[in-house]
Amino acid sequence: MPESTRSNYTTSPKIFYGWYIVMAHMLLHFYMSVIFVYGMGVFLGPITSQMGWTRAQFSIATGLQRIEGSVASPIIGFVVDRFGSKKVVLSGTFLIATGVLLLSSVSSLWMFYISYMFIALGMSSTIGIPFSTPVAKWFRRKRGTAMGWMFVGATFSGIFLPLLALSIESIGWRTTLLFCSMGIIIIGIPATMVVRSNPEPYGFLPDGDKQEPSDTDVNGIQKEVKVSSIYGSTVTEAINTPAFWILATIFGLLAMSTSAMFLHQVPYFESIGFSRASATTTIATFTLLSGIGRLGFGWLMDYVDPKIALAGLGILTVMGLLSLLFITKYWHTLIYALLLGIAFGGSIPARPILTSEYFGTRAFGSITGLMQSLGVIGAFIAPVLMGYLFDSSGSYRLAILILSGLIALAIPLALILPKSDSISEKINPQ
Repeated sequence: MPESTRSNYTTSPKIFYGWYIVMAHMLLHFYMSVIFVYGMGVFLGPITSQMGWTRAQFSIATGLQRIEGSVASPIIGFVVDRFGSKKVVLSGTFLIATGVLLLSSVSSLWMFYISYMFIALGMSSTIGIPFSTPVAKWFRRKRGTAMGWMFVGATFSGIFLPLLALSIESIGWRTTLLFCSMGIIIIGIPATMVVRSNPEPYGFLPDGDKQEPSDTDVNGIQKEVKVSSIYGSTVTEAINTPAFWILATIFGLLAMSTSAMFLHQVPYFESIGFSRASATTTIATFTLLSGIGRLGFGWLMDYVDPKIALAGLGILTVMGLLSLLFITKYWHTLIYALLLGIAFGGSIPARPILTSEYFGTRAFGSITGLMQSLGVIGAFIAPVLMGYLFDSSGSYRLAILILSGLIALAIPLALILPKSDSISEKINPQ
């Protein structure tokens, strides 16, 4: 971590309140991932079959979600920086519940898109920025580890995909969505109540440290060095650094793989001869293995050069995508799940960790939101392109090759990143 984030401290032996914020996001992220991240691929087949839509038409909803996220993320980030996270998360919870209720009763394509827009805005207001912003302020030395744990809840969501598929087959996709909307309220409201924007008003310092005297004045009396959870660059300062644009491009490229594969994983495995049950089991394995990436890369980024970690994520992502082309037996899917699962898992905490590493916490929400908005083009194109190419050719092969080639560009970009401490010195000159 940069020197500007270090202080003299002693560590409290009690459970630090920041970990409760981490756990609240774990729970909320877990539930949302079951339905909207991995689960939409399970809903795709039944919904398109009953409604008579193509996969490309269904995929447009995911693209619209990305577009709305690109517009909303900077605004949400600004609101979180200015007013705190709690009200934002609470509003998002009710938006998602409303969107899912609408989705359960859709009768036309335009209504489907509108309901998805409600869900998209709600997701932007609950998952990610509204929690990563306070977590970045509650932790410094342990920030990578905290971010890794914050996003690990989704790891276990894949286990429940077979149950989601069973529910759809037993009671239908509409009734399943109705029950899902109830769960959002039941889980979302308690999670919201845990959120605290920064530690100082509650008598804490980052990481649960206690301030110690660490300097002396001219009379030999020790003075206390003030430590704040809020430091770093403004938005203007951040966007004037090459690191901002390189990171935005890298994460935009990595997002292409996730936006495409989350929607098309189940359909892809079905297209090469596997049953839906086998496909959902593979995704369950994928999500479990992504936990290794979330925790492993979160911990690793507390200690290693971020450019090496990012390049590694790019390599694993490309290898995972290309492995799809060589699957002929079920056990081959485990290779895909291992490679792309770890890569995807690592990319989740990597964005907030590196944003705070390079630019601090002063405008963390706004900078993160702006960075996410810049990556929306690829994230919109990728799932629609995969759906279109499948509808045109009956195969995902060409789409996978194109996607792999584009994501490979992230590897050299990661290697030309400047060191984070040099950015910190420019933003916070000594």
